[in-house]
Amino acid sequence: MPSMINAVLFDLDDTLTDRAASLSKYAALFHREFAGLLGMMTGREIETTFVALDAHGYRPRDEVYAGIIEQLAWAHTPDTSEIRDHWHTWFPQSTVARSGLQETLAALAAAGLHLGVVTNGSVLTQSAKIAQLGIGHYFATVVISEATRCKKPDPRIFQYALEEIGLLAGETLFVGDHPMNDVLGSVEAGLIPVWLEGIHVWPSSHAVPDRRIRALFEVLEFIGPRC
Repeated sequence: MPSMINAVLFDLDDTLTDRAASLSKYAALFHREFAGLLGMMTGREIETTFVALDAHGYRPRDEVYAGIIEQLAWAHTPDTSEIRDHWHTWFPQSTVARSGLQETLAALAAAGLHLGVVTNGSVLTQSAKIAQLGIGHYFATVVISEATRCKKPDPRIFQYALEEIGLLAGETLFVGDHPMNDVLGSVEAGLIPVWLEGIHVWPSSHAVPDRRIRALFEVLEFIGPRC
């Protein structure tokens, strides 16, 4: 580990957010708002369907919306565009923070570290999630793939964030849940990876990273002593 860590960059979905809890919250809202069109489906059944379709956010959204139309027991089936518009509007506003988020960011900021986010997705959606969590003031940079026209694991998106904060890769941690996009992608860009375990299975073709956490606050163990 370098003598001093001066920045921590984070993935957003399933790292700073609790995507399962967010889907649960959104499913309850969806159940209430579409109750007149749905049959006897329960909110729990809708949530289970959403979790399976969503695939931790990695299934193309058009497939998710089509799956909602096909798999829910509709008494009267809405147009796919209605589902899409509802998801775009209300899923970001249903975002739930990962446990310990505010405390972890506050502690890192108090230690004088530069903080930022590097996330794949659309500017509108990802910005809305950060706003919902109320954490934007912590970040010196928020880099979103739609804006940069490159996405993780492309090392260019990580380099873009480093340029924005004016620091070197070797003094920057990157915390994320996805083995390829977050961990191996950040390694290729020269950053120091911290893998948030428990979301995705680590691929057997690659060595498991040295720095692993189960809870977000554990990242504090890797920043080292501060002057």
